[in-house]
Amino acid sequence: MKIKNIILTGSICFLTLFSCTDIEENVYDKYPAEDFYGTPAGADIALANVYAQVPGEFVRDGASGVGYAGADNGWYDMNCMSSDEQVIPHRNTGDWQMDFARLHKHEWLPTDFIINNTWNWLYKSIFNANLAVDLLQKANADASKIAEAKTLRAFFYYLLIDDYGDVPFFTDNNITVDKIPQSSRKEVYDFIVKELTENVDLLSGTRGGNYYGRFNKWAGYTLLAKVYLNAQVYTGTPKWNEALAACNKVAEGGFTL
Repeated sequence: MKIKNIILTGSICFLTLFSCTDIEENVYDKYPAEDFYGTPAGADIALANVYAQVPGEFVRDGASGVGYAGADNGWYDMNCMSSDEQVIPHRNTGDWQMDFARLHKHEWLPTDFIINNTWNWLYKSIFNANLAVDLLQKANADASKIAEAKTLRAFFYYLLIDDYGDVPFFTDNNITVDKIPQSSRKEVYDFIVKELTENVDLLSGTRGGNYYGRFNKWAGYTLLAKVYLNAQVYTGTPKWNEALAACNKVAEGGFTL
């Protein structure tokens, strides 16, 4: 009986080894990026990763600084508190942020975390936009989706030069921080205008629906108008006629106040 068991066990092991020589399997959880991001759903997912940086993120301590507006201690506070748009009572009792007072008096410090929160948020957003552009281009996605990713990137660079002037500039994420070149405000402005003028007309003209809160053609022209409106500050050369032309394009969308 013992010998029979040994023979039977050996036979099973042999058959098991023989049956495992064909290890090809159907994989159901893998989808090549070139195929996935070329689909309408895949392209929207690539864009959603960028749009996710726009809404304000509120955390209990109010220190996130993530988002275009609605987030404490970030872009909104930095731009509102440093103008006459908004002011917070300032007390020296230790339970109020003194950086709000420094912003209001234009005495901010490079160590103020509102300044750094905004900087970090914008570069994280640019990184994600670069990634979306790369994925969509490699997948030969719909031209309107690639244009949307490029418009988003232009939007973040516009906010960056508006707040900081000369900034590190890159459009390819395959670069180390020490290799990112510092570009003048005018150089980045020229890039923004080029990206927008080449891509705005490729954006969807859809209003509302699936494009609520997204860059369609009319939002793209609005952004271009804002960029032109500040051209004299950014470059020393005014672009009033160009700003007006962009505004007229927005009017073609049928919007009213």
